[in-house]
Amino acid sequence: MNKHDHRLIAILASLTFVPAAFAQAPSGVDTQAQGSTQQARGSTKAQDSSQTARTTQGVLVQGKRESDDYRPPSLAPLGPLGSTPLIDVPYSVSVLPANLIENMQAVDFKEASKYLPLVSYQEQQGPDILRPMTRGMEGGNFQNTKMDGMTMFFTGTTAMEQFEDIEVVNGLSAFLYGPANPSGMFNFVTKRPTDYDLRDVTATYTSDSIGSGKMDLGGMLDPDGIVGYRVNMVYGSGEGFVPESHERRTLADLGIDVHPWEHGVLQLNYSDNVLDTMGFPGWFTYSESIMLPAAPNPQRAGYGQSYAGVYLRTRMGEARFLQDFGSNWHLVAGILNQDVQRDIYTPVDNLTSNSGAYTSSFANGFAPKFLITSDTAYLDGTFDTWGIGHDLTIGSAGYRASSYSVNNAASAASVLLGKASIDDPMIFAEPADGPPDVSASDIHDSSDTYQQGVNVADTVKLDDYWLVRAGVSQDWFHVDNYNTKSIETTVYQNHGLSPTGSVIFKPAADMSVYATYASSLEAGDLAPGTAANAGVSLAPYRSKEYEVGYKANLDDIDLTAALFSIQRPFANTNPVDNIFEISGEQINKGLEMSAIGEIADGLTLYGGITLLNARMQNTPLASTDDKLYVGTPKVKGNMLFEYKIPGIAGLVATFDYQFSGVRPADDTNTSWAAGYNLFDVGTRYSSEIFGKPVTWRLSVNNVTDRHYWSTIEPSDITGANSGSLVAHLGAPRMVLASVTMQL
Repeated sequence: MNKHDHRLIAILASLTFVPAAFAQAPSGVDTQAQGSTQQARGSTKAQDSSQTARTTQGVLVQGKRESDDYRPPSLAPLGPLGSTPLIDVPYSVSVLPANLIENMQAVDFKEASKYLPLVSYQEQQGPDILRPMTRGMEGGNFQNTKMDGMTMFFTGTTAMEQFEDIEVVNGLSAFLYGPANPSGMFNFVTKRPTDYDLRDVTATYTSDSIGSGKMDLGGMLDPDGIVGYRVNMVYGSGEGFVPESHERRTLADLGIDVHPWEHGVLQLNYSDNVLDTMGFPGWFTYSESIMLPAAPNPQRAGYGQSYAGVYLRTRMGEARFLQDFGSNWHLVAGILNQDVQRDIYTPVDNLTSNSGAYTSSFANGFAPKFLITSDTAYLDGTFDTWGIGHDLTIGSAGYRASSYSVNNAASAASVLLGKASIDDPMIFAEPADGPPDVSASDIHDSSDTYQQGVNVADTVKLDDYWLVRAGVSQDWFHVDNYNTKSIETTVYQNHGLSPTGSVIFKPAADMSVYATYASSLEAGDLAPGTAANAGVSLAPYRSKEYEVGYKANLDDIDLTAALFSIQRPFANTNPVDNIFEISGEQINKGLEMSAIGEIADGLTLYGGITLLNARMQNTPLASTDDKLYVGTPKVKGNMLFEYKIPGIAGLVATFDYQFSGVRPADDTNTSWAAGYNLFDVGTRYSSEIFGKPVTWRLSVNNVTDRHYWSTIEPSDITGANSGSLVAHLGAPRMVLASVTMQL
């Protein structure tokens, strides 16, 4: 295929409001007898391998979802949101199901997230380490990510094969789980055991020559259905899209469900996930005085080095107990433990001129280890008082998170590789001593963060048209910092409230209009070692959000729209007195719209768009005041179309369009990165071989081989640019193929 680039104009006519007069109740919802559990929309088909676990909080009812049914269940177990129907949830919520992830052959969050059209990410120390985002706000290291409602570190490795779906609450969410950055809450739901024999085997190919084998096994261990199991295993290895690059990924995931009595289940999980990459492009850094050049071809050798990369290993164990008390009350209690090992030595290419010259080096001083133990417990139920309905949730969530640092700065010193340019990248000889080495004995626990809180929320049904939701989270947090001799250096503790309130109007049973206010607390940042107040924690930050939204669940399609305004402070070192302090605020205003469902006979859409105006306000420098925030486009979204080919049963054509507007590349908006239009085309075919269901998939991603910067960002989440900004290269054209057989 010849490399070329062209642009298309997307017509977003499907993202329009539908008058109430045309709204009808959702069809295809099958209510289960146990509790208030509801199935996902659509019929079940035994020949489809995508399994859906549906429950309010307790009893698990297993079934199968059609491979092209991507609409979320009308009643989803969204953690502390309780059993509230999604149409009554006064926040923008997205659910990415496992069958879409499987059909699109996504293996990590970076690939899967593009199908969440209102979600994005920021890459950190290389393309494999991410922080999630919504509404132009970057997430924290762990505060914004959960597994089954319990906090986990996200800047390790995460394999999509172990998850049933990804649930995202956009914007502020501290009132649900406690203090967090205002970038949304991402909950990864693990696959649960099936009540039937599941035997899926998949072989995959990814260009240039990465092959993988996967197994998804499930069933019951006893005839009475008391103990069930789910096993997901992955092994993949091969050369990547850069000459002499290599990738290896493995996953071993085991889930056990024990039903000791009726309406109760003990869920146990353990997973071990490894990602080992070498030779892929490094990341670029540059100062405010440098104009970011056009993105080069990421397949050229020299932007990375064959001996440089990352080794990430994430091990997680969890236990949760779920109990239904009749049909109205549900209890969940759980604990999670996670160990993240990181050996990061990706090349850093520091741009030194507007002509694209750069100095390449690598180091191993990034946080090499994270540990976290987190917990959750909540009770939710429905009841009436004097004719007024209540959906009440009372809960608690918290964690102890430990971050590790290297003991000896010399062992993590930056190793100079050489000088080159964007137009003429170089392959440098590996240093005689190899990459900087950091062993287990060279690291220490440098920071422990404790957080625990209680939250209460109630959705009050005044009548068939009006609901009011109010909630608050009271949280306590404590931070201890240590030096290389494990001596405590600084201590910080505080507490506070994160309230929210909403009014919901339902002109029809399948339609809602809402207005929400939220105020979220988060721990203040630590002053860096170069500041005059080094090691001192700032007072807690408080972010605020106003949101007005619309939702409609029609026969064939779900529509959502939300207008929002988010305000959060950010800190930087004052150049006048070298004090690390609040130096302005980020104010993001925008509009989100999404549509999921069938828009014509045989044609489905899973898509959305965000229109965003993200600005820095009240900054100490006139040159940065009222400027667009680094890396945030004014328009961004994704449109996935699937079409069932008439006359050929089981044949589906797919087309995905991902788009982004231009982005400011520095704080003063004097340098800009081009927007991009990415197109993926593919097909899948479901049939039988020897009586066994088989699904074949083939797709070409970035079919025009567009060269683009995938993310551009400040070097610090608070907006501080600590001497440099960061840019990462997007992936080139990729061919993906797979075949799944049910044995």
